Amino acid sequence: MNIPKKLRKKHYRIWYELLCESQRIFAKEASLTLGVDQRTASARLKESREEQYIVGPEIRKMSYSNFPEHVYFLDCDDPDLLYQKYREDENIIFHALMYGFANLWVISKEKIDIEGDIIVEGLRSDYYVAFAPNHSWDDAIQIIRKKIQDFDPKEYEPKGYIKTHFGDTVEWSETDKILYRYFKDDLRKPFAPVMDEYEICTYTLYKWLERLPECCTIATFYYPETLREYEPYLFLFETDYEDFIIDLFSELPSSSWFFKVSDKLFLYARVPKKYIRGDDPQTEPSELNIPLLANKLLEKGIIRRRARGPIETYWVKDL
Repeated sequence: MNIPKKLRKKHYRIWYELLCESQRIFAKEASLTLGVDQRTASARLKESREEQYIVGPEIRKMSYSNFPEHVYFLDCDDPDLLYQKYREDENIIFHALMYGFANLWVISKEKIDIEGDIIVEGLRSDYYVAFAPNHSWDDAIQIIRKKIQDFDPKEYEPKGYIKTHFGDTVEWSETDKILYRYFKDDLRKPFAPVMDEYEICTYTLYKWLERLPECCTIATFYYPETLREYEPYLFLFETDYEDFIIDLFSELPSSSWFFKVSDKLFLYARVPKKYIRGDDPQTEPSELNIPLLANKLLEKGIIRRRARGPIETYWVKDL
């Protein structure tokens, strides 16, 4: 049966919303919300993940002191050489080549001596992953503009979106490590392989899933035009109104996530090219939406500094 693309995308969106609420929801249960049979519901989820309308659900450790992640943004003379070098370093769990305010982004399990000029350095906070609203990019830009225009610093109230646990530890056994590695990039993986290989019983696995929100951020990502249609950008903000900035850019319809290093707020977003640099090479920088929004924030004193950089390539260790 040939299902119209518009209806398929509607089903993908519904699946995203369901997975945000319950990461391991069964297709039979989801079929009631989708208004289709169980087989069709299962097929829609498979399509949405294979084509990367939906990515995840994934899990990432929170910022407890027994999960330290030391983050460095660097300006290096030869970032390509360091990028290759750090692929072999077991302490480095993530690193990326980028442009803009830094040319190398490094995350390490331990504090390290690092080559290059350090732009930003510190422990990573918890991640905050925004729920992607169901509206267009053009609508999102208009909403953000109005929020900036209407902002009154006297009415600002912190909401505490981003949390840290630097002074605390959390129980984390060898079994926890095994299950984390297995489910890290896909919390919907089948139970049997990891249970059989490591002789983990059903009770232990379900108890781990039950306490997972206490020690890990759980996130499902949504990309209305599929992941490949967006470019990864990292934005840096210095501000006294970080929760307002998070509220603003949570209006973007492709999933965005936020974290802090030192006193800097970072936004990692997947952005259509035209909203950063424009499809037309003659487009003036002042006409580009997201840079223009950042300029407005600076003009109104909502931020003290802003910077951005596209991510060229990155490497994640399977740890």
